[in-house]
Parts: sequence; structure tokens; C-alpha cells
Amino acid sequence: MRIIWITAVISFLILSLAPADEPLFSGPQVGEAFVPFEAPAAFGSDEDVEVLADVEDSPLLLVFVHQVTRPSIATVRLVMNYAATKKEQGLKSRLVFLGEDPTETEAFLRRARSALPQGVTPRISLEGIEGPGSYGLNRKMTLTVLVGTKGNVTANFPLVQPSLQTDAPKIGHAIVKVLGGQNAPTLAEMGFQERSVAMRAADRQPDREQTYRRMMSPVIQKNATPEEVAAAAKIVEDFAANNAWFKERVHQASSTIVGSGKLSNYGTTEAQALLRKWSKAFASSSVESTDRSQSTDASNDPPGDSKTKVESK
Repeated sequence: MRIIWITAVISFLILSLAPADEPLFSGPQVGEAFVPFEAPAAFGSDEDVEVLADVEDSPLLLVFVHQVTRPSIATVRLVMNYAATKKEQGLKSRLVFLGEDPTETEAFLRRARSALPQGVTPRISLEGIEGPGSYGLNRKMTLTVLVGTKGNVTANFPLVQPSLQTDAPKIGHAIVKVLGGQNAPTLAEMGFQERSVAMRAADRQPDREQTYRRMMSPVIQKNATPEEVAAAAKIVEDFAANNAWFKERVHQASSTIVGSGKLSNYGTTEAQALLRKWSKAFASSSVESTDRSQSTDASNDPPGDSKTKVESK
């Protein structure tokens, strides 16, 4: 009994001394250097690949987007738009999207172009979901935000669940500091405005991109049986028959995948045959104008709680 009691006391002391939450790490830490790396621009010249080419000793904001969600894109848009107002003070801004399939990431960025921040060219890492190896990024993050000057990091924000209200002012403060200021900006000073009732209501509508990914993922599972693929495909086709926006979305994705030359990366041979079929059969010559308008609006909005592609497993 004495041994059991002593063991219990020791266990309690160890647990009571353990931190409640392990610290999060992603990317170079404060004091470490920004390492040059390549990531081509999503729009523009294919020769524009060196991300830090003209940064040198300038103040720098470098944002890696691991996962595209409504909160992450809202935070990125506010922070990047705020950074654009500091351009004349010498601040350089860089935005890099990470994903397992650069082709699908590029297709997403083109669809969501109007929802992206202005004044910065989005870039796409060709080194997979973990980004440039020299940066030690944590794939469990949603955003990794780095601020620095003179080639070194002065602030690092590894964000799992980005909050515009909480995290944006902290990032804004780090930007102010590298520019020689002291006071943290308010959300209003960063350009945040309360949204209209109509916009808040729109957020309560079912998220189309999330619906699309939920329905398509079972189709392209690498380990799915032919029966499972057929059952998932029937759900997709039945839903597409009654939802023009979904039919058009599946057609867009299927056409992109088939045209990319990487069809073999997606699911089984049965799934690949379906993608070829949908890339042609789902091409719509006439979509109801109202639904097309809604589909266009939805494709320009950042998808809710989704990554930049439907992942094949």
C-alpha cells in the first residue's frame, strides 16, 4: 500500500507540473534568419519564383497558408490589406499557399481571386503541404505568420484556429514594431468594418465548397472498393441532377484534374473513369442564370473549413 501511495503522489506531482498546453512551433523562431526559397506566382510570370528576391534588409511580412478556411482567409485578407498601407514605409509582404497538388491549388486561387487580399501576389509552394524544408513549417497549422527585419524573424505566429479579432491586432502590432512604432493598431485602424446583416446571414447558409468536398472525397479514396466508388458516385450524380451549382463545380474540378495529366493520382481506376466521364457529361450548355450567379459568388468566396483541394488518400 505504501508503494502504491508513493507512486500516486509522484504521478500527481508530475502531472501538476506538466504544462496544460504544449507550445506550438512552426517556421523559424525569433532571431533566426529568413532563408531564401522559391514559390512561383499564382498569376503572372513563370520566371517570378524567388520569394525573397528584393527583400534584403527590409521589414517583411511572410504568411504561409496551410489550410483555407473562412477564418484563415478573413485574417489573411485583413492583415495583408493592412500591410499594403505600410508599403511606403518599406514593408515587404509575401503570401504563400501550401498544398499537396499545386495544380488544384492554382485552380482554387483563380476561382477565389476576388476574395484574396489586394496588393500582394499569391504564390504556390511546389514543395508540398509542408512547404520549403528549410523553414520547418508545421503541417498541423492553419496559418504560419512571420514578421521580421534585416533578414531575421522578430515575431512568429503559429495559428491553428485563426481569429481575426484576436490574432490580427497582434500581427499588426508586430508590423508596427518592425517599422519603428510602438502602439498596437485597433481592428478599425487595420481596416476591419462590421459586416452588414445580409453578409452575416450569408455565413449561415450551407457552405457549398464544404458540401462539394464531403461528397467527392469518398469517390477518390485510394483504398475504396468498386462498390464503394459506385455508391459514392451515385450520390454525387443524384445531387448534381438537382443542384446546377454542384454539377458545374464537379465539372470544373474533373476537367482540371483530367487536363493536368495527373489523373492517376486520384482514386482508383473506377474513380478515374468517373472523373473523365464528368469532365464531359457535366459540361452544361445552359445553367439557370440565377443559379449561375449564385455559383459564381460562391466560387469567389473562401471555402469554409476546407483545404485547398479534395485530397486523395
